[in-house]
Amino acid sequence: MSHLPALPPEGQIELFLETFSSLPTYGIGRKPENEIILSNGKISGQHARLVRCSASCFMLEDLTSKHGTFVNDVRISRKVVGLDDKIRFADAEYTVKQLLGLLVDKHPSSVETRKVLPEPHRASKANATLEFAPEFAELQQVYEQYPKLRRDCRNREKMIRTGSVILSSLVGVSAVLTTGGGAVPFIQLMSGAGLSMLIPTLCSTLLSTDEKLEIIDKEYREKYRCPNPACRDPFGTREWELLAQQKTCRRCQAVWVN
Repeated sequence: MSHLPALPPEGQIELFLETFSSLPTYGIGRKPENEIILSNGKISGQHARLVRCSASCFMLEDLTSKHGTFVNDVRISRKVVGLDDKIRFADAEYTVKQLLGLLVDKHPSSVETRKVLPEPHRASKANATLEFAPEFAELQQVYEQYPKLRRDCRNREKMIRTGSVILSSLVGVSAVLTTGGGAVPFIQLMSGAGLSMLIPTLCSTLLSTDEKLEIIDKEYREKYRCPNPACRDPFGTREWELLAQQKTCRRCQAVWVN
């Protein structure tokens, strides 16, 4: 199947989430049918698989390989990993980022429309100004969505309902749906809307509740930081409203509220 189905009419976003929650999965091993082919005699034909859960979180699963799969030198059967984690198959070591660079595009259109898009870097702005008011305002959604997603991820049906509410509330979603817009604009909208880009992952049946909670926590810690890319000071559990009253970053002096 090379294309996602057309988006459903407004009010039926839950049906779209049901379809979209089938996460991109990449086989790893020596055999040519894998999406990531590693030519090493000690690596099994179908050694492992990598599941894309978000722009920066993946599920790595060993497929009962002979010489094992290791994450940061610890043998695993299944583990949530990030882009910079060191992965070893037998005696061959890669980061997740390097493995993604080896992806074979067997279905290019499908890969391009299904993957969760990363947020754009804003390094060029950091060099020109310390004004980050719009970027800081976006973090309010991250702070507010975090406890809701954590609470509801234990129940898939409830998560689908929560996802429908969150996605329906985003500016421009109804226009995309009612005009029959394609999947790519919809995904691009989700990628910049707080933690809502996690909703398809949290609706998936591939992951356990504990794995979903770990992914939510990782994405929250990655996003809920000073928006100045030269600083990225983590906010932790500090309330967004109190940070807004503070107005500036005490570490880098970035302006959050004008």
